[in-house]
Amino acid sequence: MDAVLSADHPLAAETGLRPDQLRDSVLWAPGALDRLDFLHRFADRFGIRQTATSVNLGLAHFLAEVAQEPRRFSLLPADVPRPEVPGLRSVPLVDPTPLYAWSLLRRTGNGHPGLNDLAAACAEEAGRSRWLEYDPAHDWLPEPPASGPGPGPGPE
Repeated sequence: MDAVLSADHPLAAETGLRPDQLRDSVLWAPGALDRLDFLHRFADRFGIRQTATSVNLGLAHFLAEVAQEPRRFSLLPADVPRPEVPGLRSVPLVDPTPLYAWSLLRRTGNGHPGLNDLAAACAEEAGRSRWLEYDPAHDWLPEPPASGPGPGPGPE
């Protein structure tokens, strides 16, 4: 994940940012934070108390809103193509590097002829794009949510 922020943000000149360096910034989200699990957990984990939301009118509009305010930032996957937005800076997050967890689920017994090819293509792209690399000493993944009435992690 990269932090995207205004070129006027106090941390915009950094070559890499620790997530906790963003504590005094405003996390800008493209919708209600309680509906955006990854951003919500990121804010909780790294002590980011100031958040604000926008209406999701597309990536270019959202990034233009981030660029307009020197204290705003948001997160985007590092490999997502970004539209050209004047005044926007993208800075890698490090120590730890937040990783976005993706899953591919399928029903057992599903005999669709293309399913194995789809799973193989996903695995190949995951290897090529390094999506499966995870080192808990350097990376951060959100904890699975608690399920049911009892405490503790549950299935994601």
